[in-house]
Amino acid sequence: MTKKAIAIVVALVVLVAAGGFGVYYYFTNTPKNKYLLSEKKSYEDVSNYLSERYKDEMALSNKMPNESYKSSITLGAELPETLTSGLGIPADLIKSSKIELSAAHDPKNSASQLAINPTIGDSKMDAFIWSADAKYQYLQGPILKNPLQFNNDQFIEGLEKLTGEKMSTEDGLTNDTLNLNSIMSTPISQDELNDLVNRYMKFTIDQLNDDLFKKGSEEVDVFGKKQKLDTITLDMKNTDVKNLTIAVVEEASNDKDLQKLLKQSDATIDVKKELQTVLKSLKETKAADFPAIKSTIYVDGKTILKRDIVIGIDEEKLHIVADTKVDKEVQLKVVGTDKEQTGTLTIEGSSTGSKDFKDDYTIKLSDQDTPMFEIQLTNDEKVDSKKRTNAMALNFTAPDEDPFKITYDQEMTTDVKNNSQDSKGTVAFDVQGENIKLFVDTKTKLKEPLKLDVPNAKNVNDMTEDEVIKLREEVTNVFASLFMGLGGL
Repeated sequence: MTKKAIAIVVALVVLVAAGGFGVYYYFTNTPKNKYLLSEKKSYEDVSNYLSERYKDEMALSNKMPNESYKSSITLGAELPETLTSGLGIPADLIKSSKIELSAAHDPKNSASQLAINPTIGDSKMDAFIWSADAKYQYLQGPILKNPLQFNNDQFIEGLEKLTGEKMSTEDGLTNDTLNLNSIMSTPISQDELNDLVNRYMKFTIDQLNDDLFKKGSEEVDVFGKKQKLDTITLDMKNTDVKNLTIAVVEEASNDKDLQKLLKQSDATIDVKKELQTVLKSLKETKAADFPAIKSTIYVDGKTILKRDIVIGIDEEKLHIVADTKVDKEVQLKVVGTDKEQTGTLTIEGSSTGSKDFKDDYTIKLSDQDTPMFEIQLTNDEKVDSKKRTNAMALNFTAPDEDPFKITYDQEMTTDVKNNSQDSKGTVAFDVQGENIKLFVDTKTKLKEPLKLDVPNAKNVNDMTEDEVIKLREEVTNVFASLFMGLGGL
């Protein structure tokens, strides 16, 4: 297993443990428990801030699992004539054209639908639609005179008959995995997911020995102010990280409930076999190829005000120092450097306000104190009952390069009571001194039943070879006519 692959597996394990710090309760006064309680409070502070700031949006999101829904996103653009003339396309044609991508799913009625609805020059074209009900899957589009119907349990056979090509099933493709209802369904309920996450959080935390944690105190700088704070350090050597990673993966490889849930999520994967392969590779890998992790938190009571983290293998180490404050507002400063301090990434800024909000963050990258680029993000956000408006700007600057600015203005209305959310957004930026606008509009409606009605559908599975050949010819002719028609616009 490569060092990069090991780092990914370790990162997943660390993320599980970090999440566990947020929800796992400890009551005895040991360095380990104080560390976990402090991380728990940090998790709650961030969660409470987001829940309060985006109250309606999160309430609607929490209603989504296992509910029927219809959603769409409509994309459009506006370009000046000076930029479109060279392409031979009138600016008005682009302005009057758009494309709508829509999705709908109704688990109770076993119905799903994906659609692409193009409009060109104010002329709405027939939609490209893939849909499914309890018995059939359907394909519709402007290149088809009649919708095509496939038996759910013979979808692959129907596609092979239609195309004349044998489909590869090496990646575990089956009629079920290609069923749109299966693709759009939520195979794991929220309760099952919560139970799984909490179980692995507890397991991971239980693997961390008490002697990996040390208490102390230190005077440090937090947002430019000297403070004497308690410290708790988690110091995991390469061997500790290897043992923890192996323990978690080994537990997962013997966990039938986990494997069943993951199998429901992706039937093409042999979960147990994959986990056993990873486990074998982890055991064969030298401890020196695992990263060591040293994380120190600086706390006032249980509130984390500063973090100092070093993670890496041998000379490849990353050092992260973060000052944080999260209550009714947010203040943040994160500095990341490599071991030799040849490259430095800094993220600094704040989010202020209790009803109307202002976000102001700057990202800087430098190489041996030489600036490479800087990105400044600003956002003015106003909330009026169900409506939220944002005026966002991204400013990019770099040495010897012209500055570049992108703005995003959005108006979003979230109606939790009526299970709906609509938004209109505009992205704007300049190219060669000319302004370009992109339009992004979205609509979402929950608890919206979907009942498919696909008249005159032709069942491909029941077609004779002559009927299939005739269908291919029809598709070719219609496609050619459609292409020539578009070319004449």
